[in-house]
Amino acid sequence: MRISDIEIQQWRHFRNLKLYVDEDAGLVCIVGANGTGKSHILELIAACAHRLGLAQGIEIPRGDPFSDPHSFCLRFHVAAGVSGAIDLGLAQEKAFGAWDRTLYIEDRNIPPDHISRISAGGINDPQQSLDFAQKVIEQLNNSKEVHFLSLDADRAYPKKNINVNEIAQAYEIDWEGAEYTKGRSYRPSTTLYDEWIKYFLAQENQSGTKLMQANRRALKQGRNPPPFEDHFEAYAHSLQKVLPHLLFTGVDSKKRTLLFDTTGLELSFNQLSGGEREIAFLIGQIDRFSLRQGVFLLDEPELHLNADLIRVWVAYLVSTVSAGQIWLATHSLEAVEAAGQHATFVLERNSETREVDSLARLDSRPILAVLSRAVGTPAFSISQLKFVFVEGEDGIGERERFNKLEGTADNIRFMECGSCQEVIRRVSAIKSLANETDATIRIGGVIDKDFRSDLECKRITTDYGVFVLPVHEVENFFLHPETLHLLATQNGKPEINVLDLIREIADRRAGAWVFQNAMSKPNAIGLTLASTISKEMVKKMTWAEMEVDQEALVERIGIATGMQNEELKRFTQLLQISINSYSRKREDLELWKVCEGKQLLNDISSSIGFSGPQDLARATFVVWSRDGADVPDELTALRNYLSAL
Repeated sequence: MRISDIEIQQWRHFRNLKLYVDEDAGLVCIVGANGTGKSHILELIAACAHRLGLAQGIEIPRGDPFSDPHSFCLRFHVAAGVSGAIDLGLAQEKAFGAWDRTLYIEDRNIPPDHISRISAGGINDPQQSLDFAQKVIEQLNNSKEVHFLSLDADRAYPKKNINVNEIAQAYEIDWEGAEYTKGRSYRPSTTLYDEWIKYFLAQENQSGTKLMQANRRALKQGRNPPPFEDHFEAYAHSLQKVLPHLLFTGVDSKKRTLLFDTTGLELSFNQLSGGEREIAFLIGQIDRFSLRQGVFLLDEPELHLNADLIRVWVAYLVSTVSAGQIWLATHSLEAVEAAGQHATFVLERNSETREVDSLARLDSRPILAVLSRAVGTPAFSISQLKFVFVEGEDGIGERERFNKLEGTADNIRFMECGSCQEVIRRVSAIKSLANETDATIRIGGVIDKDFRSDLECKRITTDYGVFVLPVHEVENFFLHPETLHLLATQNGKPEINVLDLIREIADRRAGAWVFQNAMSKPNAIGLTLASTISKEMVKKMTWAEMEVDQEALVERIGIATGMQNEELKRFTQLLQISINSYSRKREDLELWKVCEGKQLLNDISSSIGFSGPQDLARATFVVWSRDGADVPDELTALRNYLSAL
């Protein structure tokens, strides 16, 4: 059972969308920014599944899609062997041989037009096509087979306190009958969770009772008792496919919970981690409804799961619902990678009309695919957002810091991508790709100034469109003297001379600054790297140690490098130039811009009354958010660059 195409002329906030799925696509992903309507597409599929007899009802918080003003068409393909009710029940029908195994829903409710019909593909006579389609629907309605399962994103797993009377009622339910299989597969996730533990407890009780009865009969008849068959074996096996460390061990009827084993430690369902509960529940639904050849809708498959677990989980889905079709509304790049770009469809909202009028396959949008890889998620709209690559590694907070430094815009996505050279490379590559494909994209990059000259910074900006910070690195923004003085005063330390404090702490690390500055110069290229001894010798020196006898110091360091002749001469010259440069800059009012911001920030923050750099940064953002705040000109330059993208 698969969907081959969806066309929406008008429905809710969608306009003129067409989605065509390849015949071999067993996994389909719908991606897009929040609010573009990924979940709505799943709701439309669910409503159509009900009309075709695949689901016995629909429960959608936003209401039945057919009740809204609409004009849409969907085509379902019912492969041979999917439904015995159809293959056996309709094989003798005259139109059966001509039927191409598709059902086409065409529905329009926009006054004055009202059309509602379901036709069977391949049958030339219009009336015969409609009549045969109704016979197919009738067979699906009457069939007990489950061909549809929907799980919405409202998935939470609070501890359930099941009363004794609820258990008694659960024991009386025929959980394998159509009412509690096909008749429940469209229910909201909260309802399914409410039933799930009761289902396990009841199955355990009913199976135990049947086994006991069979044993008694065997004893009375003088036969061997029947072998034990674990009715949860398939569930336990499936669970370990996704979570190898988690073993389902059974149910605790007294405590009314499910039991699991993790490397010898027995845990109840409520004691599992969020990701473990999610997987245990989701696999439990597939096991309960035995969905293998139908349509499975899952909203936000990444809920509660990390990237690695998403990959395993989606792979399990594909292997399990192998003859059906899985539709995922997702923000997960891992899910997209599993589906492939040919089966991933991107929804985009029109910035002027606010309607979603663009739906494209990811493989037709190469720029979007590249950005997806760079951002780590396909959930964005390139026409509405700005993408800015920054120096730094994922996980160290650069993205969040730049978000706060930027100020007020909510349409900028910062992405850490390592070194400054990687920032330049990515910006250039994506701009080139955008030009080749005529894609509209706003992209930029921000790199640290480090020890670059003003001329080199200007060249980088001109050649690559990358903004070079007017300060040594991003942490230097938080060394802005006027802001530090205000914060020190607020902390009851108005007597601190901030400029002297910055100089004092920078002097403690003068050697490190001098060495790195010397090695950053073009003339340092080709020099044999200074020995570890000489490097550490310089980096540990304070300014007080360096300024006493600079000539003798440079000579001593040069000897320690083991360099000879021209190499030694060049190295000592660079070292002397760097020492002279620091000597000038330490007396300058703008030392805060060129010193090692990251290294100084810790000592600066504690000196003016903060527990650490993060607290200082938070206080700084508060100061800069006030009306009339004295924001550094250097930060204003960064904001102007971002605004102009």
